[in-house]
Amino acid sequence: MAYCSVIRLFLLIYLPCCLLGQDDDLFFAPDSGIRVDSAGISKVLQATSGLYFIYYNQGPDQSLAISEDGLSFTSVNIHDYPDYRYEVMPDSSYRRYFVEIENDSAKLRSFSSDGGIEFTMDPGYRYVFTPNDAITHPSVYATYFNNALGEVYMVYLAGEIDNARSIHSETGNNGLVFGSYTTDIFGDSILGGGNQSYWDPHAIVLPDDRIRIFTMNQHGHPVPPAEPKGTIYSFTSEDYGSTFTQDPDYRLRFDDYTEFEVLSLNDPKVILLPDGRYRMYMASMIRTGPGENDIKWAIVSATTSATIAVNEGPNGIPNDFRLEQNFPNPFNSQTKIEYGLPEGSHVKITIYDTMGREVKMLFNGVQEPGYKSIIWNGTNNDGRLISAGIYFYSFQAKDFGKTKKMILLN
Repeated sequence: MAYCSVIRLFLLIYLPCCLLGQDDDLFFAPDSGIRVDSAGISKVLQATSGLYFIYYNQGPDQSLAISEDGLSFTSVNIHDYPDYRYEVMPDSSYRRYFVEIENDSAKLRSFSSDGGIEFTMDPGYRYVFTPNDAITHPSVYATYFNNALGEVYMVYLAGEIDNARSIHSETGNNGLVFGSYTTDIFGDSILGGGNQSYWDPHAIVLPDDRIRIFTMNQHGHPVPPAEPKGTIYSFTSEDYGSTFTQDPDYRLRFDDYTEFEVLSLNDPKVILLPDGRYRMYMASMIRTGPGENDIKWAIVSATTSATIAVNEGPNGIPNDFRLEQNFPNPFNSQTKIEYGLPEGSHVKITIYDTMGREVKMLFNGVQEPGYKSIIWNGTNNDGRLISAGIYFYSFQAKDFGKTKKMILLN
């Protein structure tokens, strides 16, 4: 059995409740003001340092804007690279992907960086596309994500056949070697190529390891500035990115903005904030005056209204079992795991590697109700430090079970 298949079997069968479909707030409200003026968006990242990065287009160049709060940005660097896609890899490094097209041949290439600012081109190709891959518009109509298995996916618009395809890099490759393309991952939904189709896909990984892709729909012609357009929709995967189902209703519309006249919303990029809300950044065409050409491009944002609710009863006791994401993550020497017990329970917290092998029995005993935490220092059951990589922590209490991913650095 292939290495990746073993991991999939482990996550889907042996680890309980990996994909529970938590209730998250899908509806966004516009934020006040403009994030970056005279700019089109390319990518937004929340860096491992806690800063927010916006890589954005400004004419033929790309710029980098940095923020501490995700709302007030300062441009700090100019790149002369084309429209690449920036991602954080399973090992917490940064990578920019781009498709090189030469003599009717398309090849996926990349740059890598430790800190997300200075990049060096990686040797060779990540993937060589074939005619069966039917790739078109590879820079604009593509998105990348890495899932709980440590796989890295590229989802892209597939030619004139009006569907979305994907290629992926298996666990352990860290996004350097791609293969195994999948066709029509959106089912009956259309990505690109029609008046009612979806464009500008962007994927995020939700806290419960589901994958959500946000897309823009212009709903036919004419396009802005002749007529305001732009509605943001989303699709969700519960099988680590293999297939997606469209979420009900829409996430945001151009006419939700009232502070200024928005003529279009394009290229949505979404991040998860530390307080559990989601923030979406978009390239927007904004009217600046009464004339036909009184328009500009700018980056605007919108945020979900609700944080992740803490269901709490009297005396600060949680009303249900809960497991939080470890912090920090990724981590070097130690990390904290927090959880909640609504009643006295036998609790078991276990660390596993990506092959499903037990690394550490972190706790196995009875605890009183309340909010709890435990520290893992990166050692195994023998007390020895283990190697860097992806690990999973499994929490079981009575009939409740949940598993989350964490990354141990060198």
